[in-house]
Amino acid sequence: MKQLRFLTFLCVTTLGLGILNSCENSEELERLQRVNSDLRSQNRQLQQQVNNLKEKEDQLAFMAANMNNVTARIITNHGDIELEFLPDFAPIHCFNFITRAESGFYNGTKFHRVIPGFMIQGGDPNTREDNRSLYGQGGPIVPIPHEFNQTAHEPGVLSMARTSDITAGAGSQFFIMHGHSPNLDNEYTAFGRVTLGMDVVDTIANLETSSQFRDQPVNHVVIERIDVFR
Repeated sequence: MKQLRFLTFLCVTTLGLGILNSCENSEELERLQRVNSDLRSQNRQLQQQVNNLKEKEDQLAFMAANMNNVTARIITNHGDIELEFLPDFAPIHCFNFITRAESGFYNGTKFHRVIPGFMIQGGDPNTREDNRSLYGQGGPIVPIPHEFNQTAHEPGVLSMARTSDITAGAGSQFFIMHGHSPNLDNEYTAFGRVTLGMDVVDTIANLETSSQFRDQPVNHVVIERIDVFR
């Protein structure tokens, strides 16, 4: 009789453990299914992000390829400066400069900042006017993102000016190097270089500057226009 009761107890206990194990397995299965569903969703989102990045990369590559062999000539009242571009390193900056030049944006602006042994800077729309106090403060409505690269800032390199706020991007102001400034490397976006006319850059860099308006040439250096060629 005792043996029968023991067997009955054993059967009931085993059945209870089986039911308990079954419940626990069911909950674990549901948890794993939820985790798997979340991972699938995250994977789809990551794949979409990868596809979007690939599409943007293809668009930039298309832009860069179509700017190969494009050159420009800055025509000033002190002579001409011819440029080539670096679209593989800074496609957005090259496109920005080329399209502004084509539209006449730079026509009538001035090289408003010249420092011998350093650089000459222009491209500010404010310089079309006579109010020298505003020179260096102007730019377009929409900035562009930086494209810092390893191009050395050496004589003849064309680079883009920016404010001290690195998050603000760049605008329309550019500069041409007159000297070596490795401290600018990977801090400012180099996007081209002078191929002809460094003598003009040298002349502009060494002009007499104003005692009232720092680094501004006493006599204006006017960018009459910038011609673009292929």
